[in-house]
Amino acid sequence: MFPSTTSSSSASTRRSRRPGDFFRPRVLRDLAIYLACMLPIVWGLVAVEQTRFTALAETATRRDLRNYARVCTEEVRATVGIVDLSLLQLRSTWLRDRDGFALTVGEHAHYLRNRVPMVITVVDAAGRLVYTNAGPSHAGRDLSAYAAYRTHLETKEDRFYSGHLVESPLTHAWAIQFSRPIRGKGGRLLGVIVAAVSPDYFVRFYDDIDLGPSGSVSLLSVDGVLLARSTRNDRHRGIGSVLQDNPYSESSLLTGSFRRSSQIDRVERYFAWNKLPEYGMVVTVGQAVQDAGARYAQQRDVLSGIGGGVSLLLALLGWAALAATDRRRRALKALAAAETRWKLALNAAGDGVWDCDVVTGLATLSSRAQLILDTDRAVLSWYGSALDGIVHPDELPELRSALRSHLAGRSADFAAEFRVRMRRGDWSWIEARGTVSERDELGQPLRMVGTFSNIDVRKNEEARMRRMAHEDALTGLPNRVLLGDRLRQAIRSAGRDGHKVAVVYFDLDRFKPVNDTHGHAVGDRLLQLVARRLRAGLRESDTLARVGGDEFVVLLPRCAGSEDAATVADNILAQLNQPFEDGELTHRISGSLGIALYPDDGLDGDSLLRSADLAMYDAKSHGRNRVESHRSEP
Repeated sequence: MFPSTTSSSSASTRRSRRPGDFFRPRVLRDLAIYLACMLPIVWGLVAVEQTRFTALAETATRRDLRNYARVCTEEVRATVGIVDLSLLQLRSTWLRDRDGFALTVGEHAHYLRNRVPMVITVVDAAGRLVYTNAGPSHAGRDLSAYAAYRTHLETKEDRFYSGHLVESPLTHAWAIQFSRPIRGKGGRLLGVIVAAVSPDYFVRFYDDIDLGPSGSVSLLSVDGVLLARSTRNDRHRGIGSVLQDNPYSESSLLTGSFRRSSQIDRVERYFAWNKLPEYGMVVTVGQAVQDAGARYAQQRDVLSGIGGGVSLLLALLGWAALAATDRRRRALKALAAAETRWKLALNAAGDGVWDCDVVTGLATLSSRAQLILDTDRAVLSWYGSALDGIVHPDELPELRSALRSHLAGRSADFAAEFRVRMRRGDWSWIEARGTVSERDELGQPLRMVGTFSNIDVRKNEEARMRRMAHEDALTGLPNRVLLGDRLRQAIRSAGRDGHKVAVVYFDLDRFKPVNDTHGHAVGDRLLQLVARRLRAGLRESDTLARVGGDEFVVLLPRCAGSEDAATVADNILAQLNQPFEDGELTHRISGSLGIALYPDDGLDGDSLLRSADLAMYDAKSHGRNRVESHRSEP
């Protein structure tokens, strides 16, 4: 009996644990209802997060494109400014010393060979070529069909013509032409001087940025003519085409963005544009929509994997313990918190991660975060005066304001850029990002997670680009662009307050023999010595600028009259007459100086500089090494 009973009991137990019990209709029905409720939620969340990553990619792409377009625009503006300055200087040489013009063009081309290489052409009043550095075999050629020539037949103004694209008959290559008229007495047209620059030079910026395989940088005229274009595989495709329905053509804004398929290669891109209204040009920078979305492709794929894994996990949990509602709720909450922290860590790949207890204000740092902050402490306090010792005082109020705003729920995310003191005593730029990952039943924040990134490289590059746009590379003095800005501000202030503004325009006498005898390296050092000596003798409010070659301008933003300006000019001349020691060499030079006053000699910056320039040439014609004031013609 006992063996029989035991055998029967074992058989019954085995029958109760049969796999078929899990496939009973009621279990399958409840599981189907459970999954029908939960899976749409899981995949809905996955879809929302993937949509958010797509939006983040678009937002980041538009921001980067706006920054690239702004920097590229400043490069183009500086380049065109150099071309205009070159035309003014070479035109002056043509009128003054035609026999030495070719030598001057050669020196000019040598000086700018690594900055703005250009082909210089001079045509006479009838449009016949009289000079070009493109080769000796073109003299007498009829270039009257040039738009760069014909535009000066229609006006007597000293107009700077910019941005016309031609296929040059001299070089048989695409070129963007810029020109100024050469006029004699009474405004009679004697000819036109033209500078041609390769379109490639205006989009060389493309080689320094990463826009993906299908990115593009273009320079256009405001009426849609494609002047220059650069992509990864084709630098010249579409040049000369006229693009239609451009959003910037009718817009009064100076910058903007849009999305559409390119009219050149049919690739759909995000575009950012910046106008140069003074030159009638527009810079566009584009990134393919497909390339923009690729930056978060891995995260979207991982989210899909998470969605599949979560779906399988929920199915197994529901199948095993369908009645355990409370346990399921806590598991989902823990999973959601872990997923939030995981996503932030994934977004910060390569950056430092921090996890902050909002109640205590203590932030736990990852090893990478400690390295970025240059600290051995794994836990830092964010409250009270703890931040005063590490964050730069200039950024501390904004950092605290951003943190309070996010904790109060007024901003979706926390983001701040600030400097942190390193252990060596220097400062390093840090970008902090984060979000509240856990709140209590009343909605008060309990936990916050985020990342640290070192952005020194980006900040240094931004500072370098600002310096390039406003400083002379050789002397470190303000260039013509920055001088123009300060001159306009000084004139506005003088017009409001009633004082005068003085401009002293001068160049160095006997500077060319220094270059010819000792070489350009010695000449460059002499220019640096001149800049240091003269800058030390001026007021802090005065501006000493190098506007080209051996030409300088001193801006006196506030002076009582011509006597003050003459005193400064005499002091400059006295300093120029003192010897300049350069190692074993001693240079003895002088200067020819011209003075012009606002509003006596000009009502705007350009006219004031022209008046001072004419006064300087008056000083040269009277024997050099002297100061002359502008004399208005009766």
